[in-house]
Amino acid sequence: MPSVVATIKVKAEKVEEAKTFMKQLAADTLAKEKGTLAYLPHQRKDDPTTFVIYEKYQSSDALKEHGKNLAAVGKEFGALLDGAPEIVYLAEL
Repeated sequence: MPSVVATIKVKAEKVEEAKTFMKQLAADTLAKEKGTLAYLPHQRKDDPTTFVIYEKYQSSDALKEHGKNLAAVGKEFGALLDGAPEIVYLAEL
C-alpha cells in the first residue's frame, strides 16, 4: 500500500485559511475517494506555517485518483503556498 508524507509551507497571512482548507480537503478526500485509507493533516507546533499531511492509499491507482482530484483544487491550494510542497513517497513494510 502506498503512503505519502507531504510537507507544505504556507504564507504567514494564510495560516488560518490553510487550516480550514486542509480540514475540508481531508474530509472531502476521505468521503469521495474510497481508495484513500488515511488523509491526516498536521500543523507543526514549532512552525505554524508548516503543515505535514500523512496519506495512505489502498493501491497505486487510488493514489493516482487522488492526484487527479487534487488538481481540481489546485488554484485555491496554490494561493496558500509559500513555495513548492515536499512530497515523499513511501512503501509500507
